[in-house]
Amino acid sequence: MAEPSASPSSVRSRGTLLLVVVGAVWLTLAGLAAWAGLIVRDPDEPPLRIGLAAGLPVVLVGSALLVRRFRAWVETLDLTVLINLQCWRVAGFAFLALYAQDLLPASFAVPAGYGDIVVGLAAPFVAIHVLRRGRAARPVFLGFTFFGIADFVVAIGMGIVNGIGAREALPDGTLTTPPMAELPLSLIPTFAVPFLLVLHLLSLVRFRAHLAGR
Repeated sequence: MAEPSASPSSVRSRGTLLLVVVGAVWLTLAGLAAWAGLIVRDPDEPPLRIGLAAGLPVVLVGSALLVRRFRAWVETLDLTVLINLQCWRVAGFAFLALYAQDLLPASFAVPAGYGDIVVGLAAPFVAIHVLRRGRAARPVFLGFTFFGIADFVVAIGMGIVNGIGAREALPDGTLTTPPMAELPLSLIPTFAVPFLLVLHLLSLVRFRAHLAGR
């Protein structure tokens, strides 16, 4: 006799638990790497290690989404959880606080800080609107997601520009971003940014299934 298949709610709960476990392990590894000094670099050294930590997981997950079996699993995840996890980005106010103390340059801290705050505050409203299939749910979700991705792209780009010391190209180029290579801020480029970017990619796939009624 065939065993009854798991209910959609239990499948989504297991998916959410797996995301939490992966996130916890990722955060732990990022913290250990920073504690061991693997993220700290010489002033004249390009931020390659931080760049790899931020970009490689996103590339790997993006590639995995081309695999039908993995994509099918993503389509079982809880879309509201994927969106609401972006609420953590309200912590972007820390960039503005560090800028106010002259510890980060405005060219990095201002767009990264305000962009993250906007995404973090909007996330719960977008999640509710999408769940209820509200009016213009598709453009609302896509606008939110692509703005969130663009915010990370701008922040990463300005972080790299500041990190390699291109002072002459920036209006406030007397500062670079060394605090981002030290705990606890190192957890932002090595964990928070790639993890939340991955969630954006997963939510795009899950939203497509949501529109199809799955």
